[in-house]
Amino acid sequence: MRTSLRISAVLAALLLLGLAWLVRPLPLDDLVSTPDPAQSYDDAMARWARAQEQEGARPLHDGGRSIALTHGCETDRVFVLLHGLTNAPRQFRELGGKLFATGANVVIPRLAHHGLADRMTDAHAALTAQDLIAYAQYGVDLAQGLGKKVTVVGLSISGISAAWLAQNRDDIDQVFLLAPLFGPAVVPDALTPAFAAALTRLPNKMMWWDPRVRENLPGPPYNYPRFPTRALGEALRLGLQAAQPDQTLRVNRLGVILTENDKAVNNARTRRVVEQWRTASPDTDFFIYEFPASENIPHDFIDPLQPDARTDKVNAVLIEWLTGKM
Repeated sequence: MRTSLRISAVLAALLLLGLAWLVRPLPLDDLVSTPDPAQSYDDAMARWARAQEQEGARPLHDGGRSIALTHGCETDRVFVLLHGLTNAPRQFRELGGKLFATGANVVIPRLAHHGLADRMTDAHAALTAQDLIAYAQYGVDLAQGLGKKVTVVGLSISGISAAWLAQNRDDIDQVFLLAPLFGPAVVPDALTPAFAAALTRLPNKMMWWDPRVRENLPGPPYNYPRFPTRALGEALRLGLQAAQPDQTLRVNRLGVILTENDKAVNNARTRRVVEQWRTASPDTDFFIYEFPASENIPHDFIDPLQPDARTDKVNAVLIEWLTGKM
């Protein structure tokens, strides 16, 4: 019996040590910002042409290609629209077109490993926090040659990318976070750092968005039906960096749009982080709105091809909020 107790004690100790190693704090100081803004409209369009040539060599879905809507010259306002995990630039095409109609130029870049014609790919398992930064920075670098005032809009995991930009660049006028993923809905706020650490260190697993229909996921044909746990962990790692108490905002205006009906993200964690920023950034104007549950606005309230899309309602108010005409 004594031998059995000793073995049990050793196994328990090893288990605790393994758990402690798994959830130890993630490194954050390796995430870097390297701005390279376009110097003119012609410079921006030359960069765009090179990027289009590179995308042309990839097996992308028609909806997976980056989008630029320009008026042929620099405009007063330019919008950078950042799509969500497993989705593609086409997700923002409808909203982008409406913003373009207001006289603004619009850039909708493609996130690394996304937009591929093979929806069953697992390429996005290689997505890193630095990829999320680079993708958002490319959009803003391009936008600097396309408009005088830059607005960045990020949805879900790209809301984290947009928040990073708001903290690390001083050449952006306003940033809007749409249902930002600072923590999953099923994970309590206090446990989010440990959850993120575990996801980045455990072997990757491809998870179905809807296990009931698996590869037959309804909705956008360019949206992958599976997401990688490792990429989710990397996105949350960037979110941890953005949520550190000493972080301040460098933008004139920050907007945060939530929906009470969100089943994907932890809105309470987002609200706490935003209040933290509000205290640390007195020179930034804040705009916060949450769609009530009664309006049935889903987590992805941008893509009109989602089965439960409400873009007819959402786009009208988003245009007012993004253009400052409310």
